[in-house]
Amino acid sequence: MTPTPFTARADLGFAWSVKDSFLQYIRGMHDGDISWRDGAAVTDAGQFYFPLTQVRGVDGTTELGFRGEVRFTAHRGLLSVSIKDPVIRITHDRAELAVRVGDAEEHIAELDLPARIIDNDVAMWLDARSKLAGSGPEMFGGTYPDGEPLAPLTIRIPEAAAPVR
Repeated sequence: MTPTPFTARADLGFAWSVKDSFLQYIRGMHDGDISWRDGAAVTDAGQFYFPLTQVRGVDGTTELGFRGEVRFTAHRGLLSVSIKDPVIRITHDRAELAVRVGDAEEHIAELDLPARIIDNDVAMWLDARSKLAGSGPEMFGGTYPDGEPLAPLTIRIPEAAAPVR
């Protein structure tokens, strides 16, 4: 992997616990398992952390790339959900979360970003609301409907790369 200017900064990335009831369900199963790899980690608060790898502007959209994978499994592998190499896209009026599924990328959630906060050289969106959208309901096997609230997430990126929103 080619190093990015962000790899030396553990404070840049996003943290998210996905959906509390889903985590409780997985943890309650006798064969339930939650694993993480490829740079993903778990914060002291129990959120899954994905480090920032890239920020780029594309046609009025700021695209934030992250690395890592968190996988949830149960029911002898019949339940398998993967949050892999997330991407957050921010435009002037919306934000969305996508994940890697095989060779494709799928939009799984809409984000409601609060006003950004600047702390030294870091732009942050704290406790941004998220809800299932796009391929998200299918990813969770139809258990949750489109628009189902998910856990809030926090994003931290370099101030110089942050979109004005």
